[in-house]
Amino acid sequence: MPIASSSQSDAPARDPRLRERYLDGLADGIARLLGAIDRNPFRPTYGCLDRQFWHYRTACFPSEMYQEGVLPLALVYTHELPGNRWRGCPRVRELALAGMRFAARSCHRDGSCDDYYPFERALGAAVFSLQAAAKAYTLLAIDDPVLLEWFHRRAGWLISHGESGNLANHHALAALGLWRVAEITGSPAYRQAAEERIGRVLAWQDDEGWFEEYGGADPGYQTVTLDCMAKLRRATGNQILDEPIRRGVRFARHFLHPDGSFAGEYGSRGTSHFYPHGMELLAAVSAEAADLADGFLNALARATHAYFSDDRLFAHRLGNRIEAYLDWSPVRARPPGAEQPIFVHFANAGLVVSRHGDRQTVVSTARNGIFKHFAPRMPCLTDAGLVVETDDGAVAVSQSHDRRRAAQVALEDGGQVRITVSGMLDAAPAETATPLKQSLLHVGMWLVGRWFRTTVRQLLQQRVITGRRPLPIRFARTIEILEGSPSLRVTDTIELASPAITIRRMAFGTDHQAAYVAACGVYHDSVLQPWTELADQVEALNRDRRVVVVREF
Repeated sequence: MPIASSSQSDAPARDPRLRERYLDGLADGIARLLGAIDRNPFRPTYGCLDRQFWHYRTACFPSEMYQEGVLPLALVYTHELPGNRWRGCPRVRELALAGMRFAARSCHRDGSCDDYYPFERALGAAVFSLQAAAKAYTLLAIDDPVLLEWFHRRAGWLISHGESGNLANHHALAALGLWRVAEITGSPAYRQAAEERIGRVLAWQDDEGWFEEYGGADPGYQTVTLDCMAKLRRATGNQILDEPIRRGVRFARHFLHPDGSFAGEYGSRGTSHFYPHGMELLAAVSAEAADLADGFLNALARATHAYFSDDRLFAHRLGNRIEAYLDWSPVRARPPGAEQPIFVHFANAGLVVSRHGDRQTVVSTARNGIFKHFAPRMPCLTDAGLVVETDDGAVAVSQSHDRRRAAQVALEDGGQVRITVSGMLDAAPAETATPLKQSLLHVGMWLVGRWFRTTVRQLLQQRVITGRRPLPIRFARTIEILEGSPSLRVTDTIELASPAITIRRMAFGTDHQAAYVAACGVYHDSVLQPWTELADQVEALNRDRRVVVVREF
């Protein structure tokens, strides 16, 4: 799948009006960045984009994740774009440079940086900011010894460090950042390190096409990884990337919804990310990539996309959308023909997709039957699983991710799909910061934890992301997708497996995420669907120890 020129004469043209949608909200986004950055050159925080640190002073250290905002500033400075009043503005260039220099002087001596807590040395923040800064450095034609020295330190740290847990998107970003630093410095060591990281990412690709994110498939983060792979394919010319990219895009295409929205709660990390730039780079040679890009543009036009609007997340997509506009392909690969009804079971991922025209249902068996359902003239329906509160105040959920979960998936006679999955509920403590916990963490990291970053990260991951503590509550779900109609029948069986446990409250939620993921919980219209309170079932469950709830949508 080479990154082909978009001048192929035999490829169908795309609607040029859609391209402008990539720049929807550009003015507000850039204004927000320019409001977030410390613009006072007399302060030591000059160039910091973490307003919680330099302005509100509610954080005791800056998160370098925010310095990713230097790339959108560099892009609007260097490119003519519709409605771009910042093109060639010297102050914008100055502030982008200040943002890079702040990252250089605020990081640790070894080139690492922090994100959530002191001495974290977070790979995620390191690679998001590095690849953005290296691209901005090139765009702005900078020659700065201070930044070059920082690039060397950061690249050196990346070469010798990883992180606990397999997050393909972080390592794809690391490969991209290392390659960009290699292009700036001419270092063959960084080029080789980038190729080694690419190899690691490819080793984490399942035969079904997905790249691993904490032990499973997350279609949202899949687009982040594919974005990096497409950029690297163009930069390196390495044809070994063609087949993995093709399989990765084909997998992702199944999670484009009829309303143009993408992914969501059913992924291993529950995200609705969509990075369009990589899809634009591939659109002329991949019908699936063109579908994904056009689907996102149509979602922007209809306001059915997920909104990444908070201070931490909005810069992720802002720069990527500008790049997608700049590399927009006026042609698309020719699709193979009219879209046919699809039923596919990704057994390794624990995901099932049934699609027939404007009707689509996606079910995660790995997450105990979480589903999204789309039908004509109906709002998107999301069920993120059962939430239970016991009489002693414990909260349990059915949605914990486990690809080993027992599941049966069948396409029955007549085209009806039947999915059955079961498992125990897991405790879902509401983990929040307190002055005492923050003080202990920060002091502990200062005194001891700085030398055991991986151990500390593993402990925190276990506590808020990957850890599971089953409670004696069984949950079984059967989903029947009825052929020839938009109907969906869901049968849930809830059973108390211990005589000592009683229930105070329970409900089926539409938009909750139990494990911590920074990029989940964003706004999409589906979050306005009400939760299904099960107050009328609580008494029967406590009395009979088992209830069955049948719903038809």
